[in-house]
Amino acid sequence: MPIDLRSHIPSKFLNHLYQIVSALKGAGYECYLVGGSVRDLVMGKTPKEYDLTTNAEPKHVKRLFRTVIDTGIEHGTVTVVLDKINYEVTTYRIDKDYTDGRRPDHVEFGTTLSEDLKRRDFTMNALAYDLSTNLLVDEHFGQRDIKERTIRTIGNPIQRFSEDGLRPIRALRFASTLDFVIEPETKNAIQKTKHITKKISLERFQDEILKSFLGPYPSRMIQLLADENIFQIFIPFLQTPLFVKNHILDKLDKTSKDLIGLQLALSFFAILNNTTTLKDLETILRTLKFSGQNIKDCLLFFEFIIKWENTESTTKDDEFILKKEYLAPVKRHFQSRFPITPEFILKLKPIFGETVNRFVQIWEEVPPLLLTDMKLNGNHLAENFPDLAKTNYGMVLNQLLDLVQHSPKENEYSRLLQHSAQFISNLIK
Repeated sequence: MPIDLRSHIPSKFLNHLYQIVSALKGAGYECYLVGGSVRDLVMGKTPKEYDLTTNAEPKHVKRLFRTVIDTGIEHGTVTVVLDKINYEVTTYRIDKDYTDGRRPDHVEFGTTLSEDLKRRDFTMNALAYDLSTNLLVDEHFGQRDIKERTIRTIGNPIQRFSEDGLRPIRALRFASTLDFVIEPETKNAIQKTKHITKKISLERFQDEILKSFLGPYPSRMIQLLADENIFQIFIPFLQTPLFVKNHILDKLDKTSKDLIGLQLALSFFAILNNTTTLKDLETILRTLKFSGQNIKDCLLFFEFIIKWENTESTTKDDEFILKKEYLAPVKRHFQSRFPITPEFILKLKPIFGETVNRFVQIWEEVPPLLLTDMKLNGNHLAENFPDLAKTNYGMVLNQLLDLVQHSPKENEYSRLLQHSAQFISNLIK
């Protein structure tokens, strides 16, 4: 008896899918669940999203549902919205010629499911599933390749990769997120079609990297990109080959998924040479079109990694250094975006190892770390030392900050006022 793939679909989604399938079939059309969601179901996983394919044209689909968005109507795709959840419904397609290596020159609506499945990238993604009959359509041995954990193109891999330069990057990403192996002929085609891959947009490339970060083995994506010399397609000044620091890359798989900046920092520190500056890294990240926030976060963590990797073990126990060089920048950088908790600090373990426990201890003592944490500020200096040039305020306040970071008990207004007088006296001398 065949396995009922519907058992892996949560009831909320299953009810929505039944509504869509029933509406289309009731109007005389075919409708199948297709692509990655079917692959996931075959693997026993619960899909994160569900795409459907049909022989109904978009205009016909739109007549059957109350809320439909024209998400990619030129390619036959509309989005049906049920209870605020999106379901992409795409008309059977035949892609005609790819002259730019990115998208078909034009799309023709197909008449059969077979035509539609034939145009897809990999065998594992060319599965279709009829929810109403529990029929699984597999015309390209996708189940076999899923069972063997193999990524294989449908038909000639050079031809398929020449149609769309993103497909080789997707192959690497699937190898990473699914823990699959790319079969040799498909893997060889990655090198032979680099001139096509070069045509894809930088946004599409970096999006594949970010998608790999969501999987269990993002380190494998970075390793494969390095092995295949893919980074150099988009960043020509990078050395070839890249020499991967495995002890750093291994930490990527243990990094929290919500710290994209840390994932980026570990990735690039692992593949870039030791002479890479923060300015060099910023140029790379901007070239690859990462968001401004991800770039800022990455640069902070990258600087942390450089410092920590080059710090003597004895210095790593210095509480003042831990506060000044690491905790203070973390607080300054993140405090406006979300609360910094011990749980957040523990997420920095890929950089600091077991020292994160010491960071947590220090943090829970609520030490003064920034100028804003001090009981004395620039206004107090102006009141008490009217003759002090304002250009010297920063110097005095930073000396006070160093003092209270060394000795938190000194963070009292009267004590800081006394220390200010002493600092100013020495300044005048």
